[in-house]
Amino acid sequence: MPRKKTSPIVGDLCSFCQKEEELPLLGALVKTDEFLLHSNCIFAASGLSQEKEDGKTEGDYIEGFHISAIQKELKRGRHLTCSFCRRHGASVGCVVGSCPRSFHLPCITKAKGITIFEDPFPSYCKRHAPKQVRSCGFSFYFPASRLTAK
Repeated sequence: MPRKKTSPIVGDLCSFCQKEEELPLLGALVKTDEFLLHSNCIFAASGLSQEKEDGKTEGDYIEGFHISAIQKELKRGRHLTCSFCRRHGASVGCVVGSCPRSFHLPCITKAKGITIFEDPFPSYCKRHAPKQVRSCGFSFYFPASRLTAK
């Protein structure tokens, strides 16, 4: 059965995640003449990097990202389907190069993936997310004689 095509939602919603709420995960909403964006959606977008270009003014940037770069990333994201909600606009990709999974920022959390909000802002799907090793504080010692079969 063919999948129903979905189009990106526009209007008073974040151009990246298509949510209107200001939640701690998403960050503050930043409004320009062209679009509305959550600050953390900008940082988590896989195709963006903060690079100052000569001759550009502060008004050409949002959160340190050039507006034209944000526009390119939004366009790139329109071609990516979210691995969780199946909608287009999934600009947050798993940082593992061989992994094809992409998400909206709220969806990666729902899918049990993670985004680390420290430069370079990597995101991981559930399968590739770093695991925390728990130490129980005990060391076990078994003499070699005990490990051999009798």
